[in-house]
Amino acid sequence: MPNQVETEKLNEFSDILFRVLDRLGGGQEDLLPLFLREKPTAFEKYPRLLLSHIRYYNDVQAGFEEWTSKVLRDSNEYRKDEEYPELMALKKWLLDNRSLFENRKDNINHLKRSLYARAYEYLYPRRLLTGAYAEANRGHPEALEEDSIRSEFRNKSKENIEKLSAVYDDSEKLERIVNEAEEFLIINRRRYIWKLKEMSASETNA
Repeated sequence: MPNQVETEKLNEFSDILFRVLDRLGGGQEDLLPLFLREKPTAFEKYPRLLLSHIRYYNDVQAGFEEWTSKVLRDSNEYRKDEEYPELMALKKWLLDNRSLFENRKDNINHLKRSLYARAYEYLYPRRLLTGAYAEANRGHPEALEEDSIRSEFRNKSKENIEKLSAVYDDSEKLERIVNEAEEFLIINRRRYIWKLKEMSASETNA
C-alpha cells in the first residue's frame, strides 16, 4: 500500500520554513518577496532548494547543511545572529521529523507542487497588514520608526485585522500573524520607507 501524504505535518513544516526565510531576508536578495506581485519563482526558490538538497542526499541533515550555507550567504547580514536560533529550530524540526522526507518522494513532490500556494498563503495576511500600514503613512516616515510601529500598528491595522478574523477563525493563529507582521515591519521599516519614496517619485514623473 502506498504511503499517504502527511498534509498536517507538511503544513507545520511550511509555516516554520517560511517564518525562517521571512525573518532572514533582505540581504543580497529577498528570501521571500517583500511584495506579492513577484513571479512564482521568487516565492519558491529557497524552499524548493531545500527540498531538492534533501531529496538528492536522501538525508535531512546533509541537505539542510548545504542549504543553510546558501541561505546564510544571501540573508540579511545584520539579522544572521539574531535569527540563527530560528534556523536551528527548523533544523531540529526536520531532524525530529526526518521520516517525512527520507525515502518519501511522495511528501517532497507534494510540497514542490504546492510551494507557491503555500508561500502565498503564508505571506498574504502578513503583507496585507504591513503594506497597508506603510501605505497609510506614505509621506510620514516617522510612522515607520520602531516606537511608532509598536504603539500604532494594531490600531492603524484594525480594519484589516478584522477582515482577517473572518478568514482565520483560530484566534491564536491570527494573533501570531499580527505579531509576526508587526515584527517584520519593524525589521524592514527602512526598506518600506525607501520603497514608498521610489513609488512616490515614479508617480510624480508619470
